[in-house]
Amino acid sequence: MTTALMTVTMKAMRTREIKLRARELLRGCFAESAFISMLNIGLFLITYLLIIIAGRGTGAHTAETLFPVFSSCPPSFILALCVILAAAYFLSAPIYYGSKWFFWQAAAGNTMPASSVFAGYSSFEQFKLCIKLRMLSDIRRLPYILIFGTAAVVEAVLARRMLLQGASSSTAVLIYAGFAVVAVGVVYMCFCAGLKCVPVGYLLADDPDAVVSDIFELSEQVVRKNAGRLMKLYISFIGWFIACLPAFPVIILIPYFNVSLAVFLRDCLEKREDTGDTAVKEKVMV
Repeated sequence: MTTALMTVTMKAMRTREIKLRARELLRGCFAESAFISMLNIGLFLITYLLIIIAGRGTGAHTAETLFPVFSSCPPSFILALCVILAAAYFLSAPIYYGSKWFFWQAAAGNTMPASSVFAGYSSFEQFKLCIKLRMLSDIRRLPYILIFGTAAVVEAVLARRMLLQGASSSTAVLIYAGFAVVAVGVVYMCFCAGLKCVPVGYLLADDPDAVVSDIFELSEQVVRKNAGRLMKLYISFIGWFIACLPAFPVIILIPYFNVSLAVFLRDCLEKREDTGDTAVKEKVMV
């Protein structure tokens, strides 16, 4: 009689399989998903409109257009801008996490009523939890944004000075190309730094009673072990994000992307649970 050790590993879903599964699930909750998309778009447009109105009222916005072209920045406008952005940031936090909760349930095949996105307003404790999670997530991203953002600003200032000194056309092309490379690098680094907080909203939906520190710890673990797959999923949506510029199909993109991400995270968590976060060793008696 001999004893052999066999390693059993769960096969992770591919990006194509994740997106196919998301499309199948969206057929059963497209109306609710479209409402959530329009709700998020509406909140953004209301915030934008309030900023323009504040600019008009304080004399900062005098152009005959609704584009954010401000001729000046008086203290009254800066104060109004801070109030509007702060109110939008805090008041919309429950809807942000409520949307994650809806799409997390949709990824499991459960069609919830669209009104479920307002569950974060059900109690003051839930409201505070949503704000706390949002602030902690953004605080974790802030150091990277400041570091890489400062590098981009310094590079832009240096490039502007070189151009003002009468650089030749070939030199100007190199300067613009260098600035573009730095800008893309900054966006990429900030994106990578923010990846570790991407699952937070979905993990809260999975366990609403979980400790905040545990949610962030699990979020970082999931991203660290599945960073390559998560990047592939984001890259696969580049065409959709570009299409939003001229065609504005956000009503479709928001649910599609969020359900795909929820399916991906469910797959990661199931794989993590089934394998005990390591390969499962099974003894086979021969």
